[in-house]
Amino acid sequence: MSVRTITQVFDKSMHSGTELLMLIVLADYSDDEGNSYPAVASLARKCRMKPRNANYILKSLQESGELRVLKNEGPKGTNRYRIMLSALGTKPLQPIAPLQRAAPLQRSAPTPATQCSKPLQPIADEPSLNRQEPPSKKSSAQVFVLPDWIPEDTWKSYCNVRTGKRAKNDPHALSLIVKDLQKFKDAGHDPVEVLNNSIKSGWAGVFAPRVNAGLQMSNGSEKKPWEGAR
Repeated sequence: MSVRTITQVFDKSMHSGTELLMLIVLADYSDDEGNSYPAVASLARKCRMKPRNANYILKSLQESGELRVLKNEGPKGTNRYRIMLSALGTKPLQPIAPLQRAAPLQRSAPTPATQCSKPLQPIADEPSLNRQEPPSKKSSAQVFVLPDWIPEDTWKSYCNVRTGKRAKNDPHALSLIVKDLQKFKDAGHDPVEVLNNSIKSGWAGVFAPRVNAGLQMSNGSEKKPWEGAR
């Protein structure tokens, strides 16, 4: 491996992509004069490509003037590859333009692109529909409906008390409050009275009325409805 050769290829070669990769791999095999004797299979393996494609790229590098392939001049009749260090960066990009014309992939690229462009329109609509579906499901899950057995003005006053207490008034929290009121209602308590009691006392929650609610304790303080005997 020659660091000098690799550095010159990096700094001066006019190529890019697979051509530059192949030239760097050759430089990795080369001495300071740019000479190397690797097999095509070895070059293809290091470049992660098939030998047939490696031969095509080697031919392109020769046509650009940055590489010479000397047939059977290497050890035991192998090919000798010589990176033309003096030619690196000395030629304009125009001479390598025929390489792009010779590559069929460049000309055939518009064909699949044109064919693909047709179904892109209907496919593009699907993500937007999918993005719209979750909000609709989410909004329907968060809808809160006030039961008809709870007066709207009493409910609004109670929600204002909760807001002042910095309690959450989201649909889920309010649904839990209604469930508690339903339990009190089923137990024979008036849900309106329960709400009015929370409004009057400034409570964020709701509590079932108790017989001993409002009784004075021995120390003179008022016993809260939710405080049981201790």
